[in-house]
Amino acid sequence: MKTKQRNHYGGIAWLPENTASRALPAIVGALLAATAFTPTPSHAETLPVPPPTMRTMPVGFPQDAGPHDIGSVIEWWYFNSFLTTETGHHYAVVGSFFRSGLSAEKKGHYLIYALADLDAGTRTAYSIMDRASINLMKGYLFLLASQNPNDPEPMRFLSQLQKGDLPKPHRSLAKPTVVTTKPLFSVTMGKDRIAEVTPDGRTWKVELEGDDFTLGMTLAQPERPAMRVGGEGKTGIDRPDDMFYLSLTHMITAGTLTRNGKTERVTGDGWLDRQWGQSWGVRRTVGWDWFGIHLDDGSDLLAYRLRDTATGKTLQSSATVLDADGKTTVERALVVTPAVTRYTDPPTHIAFPNAFTLELPDSGLTLTVDPAFADQTIPVLTGGDAIWEGVVNVRGKRKDATPVAGRGYMELVGYKPAAVPDTATKKAP
Repeated sequence: MKTKQRNHYGGIAWLPENTASRALPAIVGALLAATAFTPTPSHAETLPVPPPTMRTMPVGFPQDAGPHDIGSVIEWWYFNSFLTTETGHHYAVVGSFFRSGLSAEKKGHYLIYALADLDAGTRTAYSIMDRASINLMKGYLFLLASQNPNDPEPMRFLSQLQKGDLPKPHRSLAKPTVVTTKPLFSVTMGKDRIAEVTPDGRTWKVELEGDDFTLGMTLAQPERPAMRVGGEGKTGIDRPDDMFYLSLTHMITAGTLTRNGKTERVTGDGWLDRQWGQSWGVRRTVGWDWFGIHLDDGSDLLAYRLRDTATGKTLQSSATVLDADGKTTVERALVVTPAVTRYTDPPTHIAFPNAFTLELPDSGLTLTVDPAFADQTIPVLTGGDAIWEGVVNVRGKRKDATPVAGRGYMELVGYKPAAVPDTATKKAP
């Protein structure tokens, strides 16, 4: 049975925006609110294109807002935002759009996103892939099967894809993904809805639609400097410039959310990640634990560790702090300790640590990170059957014992299923 095509899912695209267009309500992850976005004359600018080989400019916006088709195997645009409706209900939204492939002409596209109802402790999550990405996956599975002849899973999955099916709950799109860079950088998946990025790279619009919601918002950060993760925005595994990484933190969010037939204006605080390169996220043997945290003193913390998925050994760890005054501090002595207890995702049986401790020795900061609620997984077709991507609450203390608190998002990738007990019953003799 073929998976039903749902072309209305996943409209997503970006564009930097000026003061006049910031008045329009709409952004990340949903149907643009009320009024359609119309570019103003200043939007006729073209986003700068980075040099095809050696960079001659630092990592930053606007030059790195758009796609990097040369020298990049994989790249993604990630956002999250905490939202409060005009009646006081609390939500959070997260999404990530991936562009991958060796050839600039044959890129595949993949979108995952989720809306969490923080008051109810529930979430709905989506996994959307275009046909180009499915074709890339077929080639990858064939190579994987030939390298692992004793593993039947790649061939089973390949056979399913060749029949035109995606395993539920994943969905495929019949229409191709449209990526433009002139006059503006934008991406469209599904219906002809567009979210765009303004020429300065600092205001982003996105559309998302789920089974019971549409969301349109604008994420804007006109003043706070971009965080160059690791100090220079380089985070590769083999060498630093294998992977580049930028973040816009404390983004002002405004838009509308329609859920169960009721439309409300929403406001909130968001985060944008921009990553591209060749190493991170490509290797099946590397997983990661990632934390994007807003602390109550106005500073933002991005912390991560890369781990060997077989042994759990930490391969690399780093924390970048952007304080309230815009100063960046990098701490490479970060220690990430998972809790012994686990949350097991019922559909996939993947066991995720249900809490973490982050220690920043140089800063004298110790934080405990706890999920707002346990069930915040998103089904994925890469990196395992699911990742944990959700809202966390943060508490801890500084070196002088003063308390600190915050909230943010946590992403856990590359964890394995827990052992499933054998429940089969033997026949009576």
